[in-house]
Amino acid sequence: MTADFYVLIIFLLAAVYCIGISVMYRWLLWPLVLAYLFRSFLFVLDYLAIFRPPGADTDALRFTRMAFEWSLLSWPDLLSLNLLFNSLFYSWLGAIIMKLVGTSEHILPVMSFLFGFVVVATTALIAYDLWGKRTATIVALIMSLYPFAGFNSILAMREEVAIMFFILGLFFFLRWVGGKSIIGLLWGCMFFGMAVLFHPGWIGAFIGVGGYLAFFIYKTFKNKDMSKLSFQDAVKVLLSVAMLVMSVGMIGLSGGISLGKGVEIGGDEESGIGEAIESRFEREATGGSAYPAFIAQGNPFTQPWLIPGRVIYFHFSPFPWDIRSPRHLLGMVSSVLYIFLAWRLYKGWGTIKNREECLAMLFIFGALTFIFAIGVTNIGTATRHKTKLLGIFVLLAASSFHTLSIKLRRA
Repeated sequence: MTADFYVLIIFLLAAVYCIGISVMYRWLLWPLVLAYLFRSFLFVLDYLAIFRPPGADTDALRFTRMAFEWSLLSWPDLLSLNLLFNSLFYSWLGAIIMKLVGTSEHILPVMSFLFGFVVVATTALIAYDLWGKRTATIVALIMSLYPFAGFNSILAMREEVAIMFFILGLFFFLRWVGGKSIIGLLWGCMFFGMAVLFHPGWIGAFIGVGGYLAFFIYKTFKNKDMSKLSFQDAVKVLLSVAMLVMSVGMIGLSGGISLGKGVEIGGDEESGIGEAIESRFEREATGGSAYPAFIAQGNPFTQPWLIPGRVIYFHFSPFPWDIRSPRHLLGMVSSVLYIFLAWRLYKGWGTIKNREECLAMLFIFGALTFIFAIGVTNIGTATRHKTKLLGIFVLLAASSFHTLSIKLRRA
C-alpha cells in the first residue's frame, strides 16, 4: 500500500462513516454532507496553497516533520520512544503509519479529517438524547460548519483526535449519569484517559467528573434513605465512591498532578494550587495576538478580576480593540458564536440546573475552562484551545435552542 492510496482510503472511509450514520439517523444526512463538503473544500484550498488555516505553517509542520524523522528509525528504536502524555504522541502514531504505508505530508491531516466526523456525529447524538431531533440538527450544523473546527479537521495536529476521545467519553459518561448505562462511567473515563494521552489539559475532564461524583454522592446520602436505594442507584453510588478513591489514590501516589499548559500541582517542588495559578500570571504575553497586559500579568489574589478576565478573554476574544490583522477578523467568527452560546446557556439555565446530565457537564466544562483559560495568554492560542470545548458548550447552550426556533418562526 502506498501513502497516496492510504490517504484515498481514509477519505473514502470518512464518506462511508457519514453514510452509515445517516442511514441510522436520517436527520444527520445533510449536516454530515455539509461537514464533508466544507472540510474537503478546506483540504483542497490548503493543498493548492490558496488558503492555509491558522497553525498550518507552525505547529502542524512541526508535527509532520517529527513524524517524518521518526518514520526513518528502525522498528525497535521507534517503539522504544516514550511519548505517552507528550504533545508529540500524535506524531509518533503518524510515524508508525508512515513506516507501514510510506511517507506523505497528508497522513496526519487525513486522520484528523476522519476523526472530525466522529466528533460531529457523536455530539449530535448526545444532543438527540438530551433535547430531541430538531435541536440535535442545529447542534450538528454548528459542529459541521464552525470554521475553526473545520481547520482542526485538516491539520496535522493532535486537536481533533483528542476532541474525538473526549466527546466519546462524554457520550458514555452522560449515559451513565442519565441511568442508561451501568458501566458508562468506566467507558467514559477510559476515553477521557485516551484524550489525556494527546494533551494533558484534558485532565480537566477527570477533575470535572470527580467534582460531579462528589456532588452526586453527597446529594444521594443527604436526600435518600439508603435502605430504599434501587439496584441501579446502589451500583452508581458504589462506582462513584470507587472512582473517587482510585483518583485520589493515583494523585497521591504520583506525587502531584499535571493540569497542562504548564500548571503543575504538587510533585517534587511541593507547590500548591495557589502558587501554580500565580505562576501563570508572571510571564509577559508574547506574539502578534497576545492578550493585553492588564489581563496577562498581575497578582490574581490581590487583583481578583484577573481570573474571570482570563476566562472571558479565553471564550470571547478577540474583541474589537484586539483586531490588528485580517486573520484577527476571522477570529471574530469565534467570538460571535461563543457569545451566542453563552446567551443561550443563560436563557436555558432554568432547564440546565434541573437536568442531571447538564449538571455533570457543567462540572466538566468549568474544570476544562479554568485549566485552559489560566494557561493561555494569546488570542490565537485561545481560539484553538476553546474549540476543544465547543461540543460541550453547544450541548449546554442547546437547552434553549427550542425557544430560539419558536422566535424565528414568529418573526
